[in-house]
Amino acid sequence: MRYPKDHKDATRQRLIELGGRHAKQHGFNESGMASLAASAGMTTGALYKHFDGKADLFAALVTAELARTALKHGAIDLADDTSAAQCLEGYLSLQHVRHPEQGCPLPSLTPEIARADEAVKAAYQKGLLDLHAELQRLTATSDDAWALMAQNVGAVMLARALSDETLQQELLSALQKAGERLLAGGPGGSSGGP
Repeated sequence: MRYPKDHKDATRQRLIELGGRHAKQHGFNESGMASLAASAGMTTGALYKHFDGKADLFAALVTAELARTALKHGAIDLADDTSAAQCLEGYLSLQHVRHPEQGCPLPSLTPEIARADEAVKAAYQKGLLDLHAELQRLTATSDDAWALMAQNVGAVMLARALSDETLQQELLSALQKAGERLLAGGPGGSSGGP
């Protein structure tokens, strides 16, 4: 049976998307190639037709996940005073804490990327810089963009490690207020930011 021309690309994209969701939920290092392939409804053999190995797949997942996150932040309309605030609220939500597979890869995968090979780290660095550029568009300075990113990622990581939902919400709310202060100096809000 002959497949359509775009079948190979579509299969690779499905592996990246569904493998990324699986890795964010269960951890990349804890997931074997069989479980990553199965998350996309494929066999390990099919996975190896698209990737040279686990590190190659990890680099592709990191690239795609960070590009998706940067794209989401790039869609924030600076003319809309509520757009950035809503994105911040969604990031610092119990929904994001409870469902890592649906959210940003940074809180889930950064510790594993720190121990990965250079190709994965290079993909991470490029994606992180692209995300930083989008956040800098929303804040007053490069420093504010780094601060916003670090405090939000850290808040989600800390909240995921807490068992008390009230404490989780307290932490997320505190960081949302801090994030709003960083955004307030940006180009679209009442004092220069949303």
